[in-house]
Amino acid sequence: MWHVVLMEDTSTITQENLENSKVIMDEYGYETAIIVSDPLHMKRAMLLAEDAGITAYSSPTPTTRYVSLRTKIPFLLRETFYYIGYQWCRLFM
Repeated sequence: MWHVVLMEDTSTITQENLENSKVIMDEYGYETAIIVSDPLHMKRAMLLAEDAGITAYSSPTPTTRYVSLRTKIPFLLRETFYYIGYQWCRLFM
């Protein structure tokens, strides 16, 4: 069994990354992907993958750079804000 890792390195935000990744997947004929990301970012990343047309499986990283409450809480609040904002925008797209 072959395992292939293709990298998309032109995007600057998650949504762009997933949309660009879908183009690469289509080019190579891949139907599924594994999304590897910070556990606090995974819910939004999976939603964005779904909207990009990617059948994805999540693989949250076992480690995170957000280890203290001082770093974890702002990141979680940011992710929550963007997740809710994206869900809100989906209603009007």
